[in-house]
Amino acid sequence: MSKADTNTAHQMLADEQAVDDNLVQRLMDGSPHYVCRHCDTPVAPAGPDWRHRLTKVFEGAPSTAGPHLNDNARHYLDMDVVLRQGFCPGCFTALFTETVPARNGETP
Repeated sequence: MSKADTNTAHQMLADEQAVDDNLVQRLMDGSPHYVCRHCDTPVAPAGPDWRHRLTKVFEGAPSTAGPHLNDNARHYLDMDVVLRQGFCPGCFTALFTETVPARNGETP
């Protein structure tokens, strides 16, 4: 794929619906799935829990996002938090970034 090809807009198919700048919803085998708009890789079945079905997810201390986030969440909250970032498994485009409560026993 040439550099010119990567700069062109994703051509929407008849059975697609835009989700955001990085994802489209497409029917695959009769059920809706989220697909990367950049590399056309299926990301996860569509639905409210799609983020939990991603195969490429980074979790780490909030400060890994940069100096604007502090690792000492206990100063403000009564729980530990982690930075979670999900990626397309095909091209590693960041699909979401969030700061969320740490899971049981997990420390940032």
